[in-house]
Amino acid sequence: MRIGLDVSNVVTHTRTGVSRYTIELVSALVNQVEGQDCLTLFYKFSRWKHRKDWWRPAGLSRRTYYKWWWPPSKDVDIMHGPDCTLPPWRGVKRLATLHDLLVMRADDGIASEAFRKKRCQLYRAAAAAADAIITDSVTTKQDVIQQLGVPDERVHVVYLGVDQHFAQQSPEAMHKVLQQYQVSPGYLLFVGAISGRKNTARLVQAYAQSRARTERPLVLVGAMSYRSEDTIEAIHQSGLDKHIRLLGYVPDEDLPALYASAGCFVFPTLYEGFGMPILEAMASGSPVLTSNTGAAPEVSGGLAVSVNPYDVEAIADGIDRALETPAPLLARAREHAKAFTWERCASQTLAIYRSIL
Repeated sequence: MRIGLDVSNVVTHTRTGVSRYTIELVSALVNQVEGQDCLTLFYKFSRWKHRKDWWRPAGLSRRTYYKWWWPPSKDVDIMHGPDCTLPPWRGVKRLATLHDLLVMRADDGIASEAFRKKRCQLYRAAAAAADAIITDSVTTKQDVIQQLGVPDERVHVVYLGVDQHFAQQSPEAMHKVLQQYQVSPGYLLFVGAISGRKNTARLVQAYAQSRARTERPLVLVGAMSYRSEDTIEAIHQSGLDKHIRLLGYVPDEDLPALYASAGCFVFPTLYEGFGMPILEAMASGSPVLTSNTGAAPEVSGGLAVSVNPYDVEAIADGIDRALETPAPLLARAREHAKAFTWERCASQTLAIYRSIL
């Protein structure tokens, strides 16, 4: 079986959840493909000018492609678009991963109209062209069926994984990272884009109403994104500028220590197709507050404090309740997170490749 994967989305200096998924999936597939199988990584021709930043895992060939006519010989039996994009190739089975369909919902403040329109077109094209679709959760599978009209049997749920490094932190490594970012243990931690979608403005407002504000700083980790100005305004209006830290984008290797040193992980996102940070925090032993929308309840497995993300008072109360999470529940959450492995993700994905061929 000759497998092609579009890995164009990993050409970035600020790795997102989708690019991490692509890298982890490919890395795990390498260890599971059989002798007669081969993997080929494809980059869109538009990424050629950034080829010095291409991901180059040892032993895998890399090729560029451009629409339907290049390369003239595809040399693959199946093409997988981990970020929904599929080339219009004939004679090749095609599989797309759709992580969420939030832009097809009516929520405001999620994305610009231009971005929303582009993504909706992409999702509809993938639904029409793909022989099968992978979703990260049952929640997103139901969205794909209802919003795009894809038959149930063409949509497969494959949960993402959690890197084992989140469960293994030495005191020395944690101390080094905390010194680097000049934070002390016990803070409230958010990880994700500072944006309308991630609900960071309401999080700041809720923090200002919580009892925790007098004892713990709020540390926001993530790059500025759409409607981030709302969060900056909320910080200024809260009068707690000195208690709220914006660390910006943080490299993946520093995240485990930041999670493990947090007093609580606060993630009242408006809507997730999976919610990888929830499990990363659980694997690190941190209490978790998240939303009761999207796939967050599905992924957290009832082991987090879940709140209405549109209700500031509910978020504030949830922060204080999450900080009181008992140790036995934290232990159960750690075990829950262990079940989500990239090896399982790759094994199930490989089985889908074989089924469509």
